[in-house]
Amino acid sequence: MPEEIPNIESVRREIDRVDNALLELIAERLDLSAQVRKAKGGMRVWRPSREDSHVRQLAAEAQGTSASLVSTIWAELMSASLAAQGPMRLHVALEGDALSNWSLVRDRFGAALDVLTYPTTSAALASCHSEDEGVAVLPAPAPPPGGLINWWTALGPGGAMEGLHIVAGLPRTGLQDWPSAVAVADVVLTPSGADQTLMCVTDNKPLPDGAVLRAEAGNFRLFSLDGFHEIEPSPTRRIIGCLPRPIG
Repeated sequence: MPEEIPNIESVRREIDRVDNALLELIAERLDLSAQVRKAKGGMRVWRPSREDSHVRQLAAEAQGTSASLVSTIWAELMSASLAAQGPMRLHVALEGDALSNWSLVRDRFGAALDVLTYPTTSAALASCHSEDEGVAVLPAPAPPPGGLINWWTALGPGGAMEGLHIVAGLPRTGLQDWPSAVAVADVVLTPSGADQTLMCVTDNKPLPDGAVLRAEAGNFRLFSLDGFHEIEPSPTRRIIGCLPRPIG
C-alpha cells in the first residue's frame, strides 16, 4: 500500500501548536531564571561546569537532534537567563580571525549578554579581572612549538591574575582535542563530569601520568590532565583551569 501523503495544512497547524507550546515553556523558564538570582544569595551568576554538564546530558537524551543544535538552543536560553539574573559581561579579544572568534562567542554564549571587544588579549583579560561577573573570551593557549599566545602565564604561579581560571572551551561541540578559544573567569573550579584539568608549571619535577604539554612561554609550561584534579598551589605549580570536553 502506498504511503499516505500528509495534508500540508494539517502539518502546518501541528507545527504552529508546537511553536506556541515552546514559547509558553520558554516564558516559564525565563520566569524561573528571574528567581534564581534571589535563591543564589550572592553566588556568581554563571556556573560553567553545571551548564556544560546539563547540555551534555540533554544532548545525550535528545533523539534525532544534533549536539550542535542542542548547544545552540541552550546557548540562547542561558544567555537570556544570565542577562536576567545579573550584570555578567563578556570581554572578547579579537586578535587573529575576528569573525571566527565572534562566531564562536555567539555559538557558546548567545546574543543577550552585554559584550565588549578588545584588540588584544591583555586588554580583555585586564577588563575581566576588574569585574566581579566579568568573563574574558581569549584565543586558546597555542600548542608547541612556536606559540606566541602567552596570556595564560598571568594565571600561573606568581602571576598577576591568579584568581582567574580557564573554565570553558569554544566551540562546545565537536571532536577537537583542544579548543580554538577559551573563557576565563573568577570561578571556583568544579567538575562537569568529562573534564581535562589545566596545570601551569615552572619547575622540572616529575609530572602526573598522562600529562599532555599544551603550551610553553619562557619557563612556564601548560599541561592538561585527563579528568578533574585538585592540587595544593605551590610557588612552581598551580591549577589554572578545568575544561569540559567537547560534546560530540
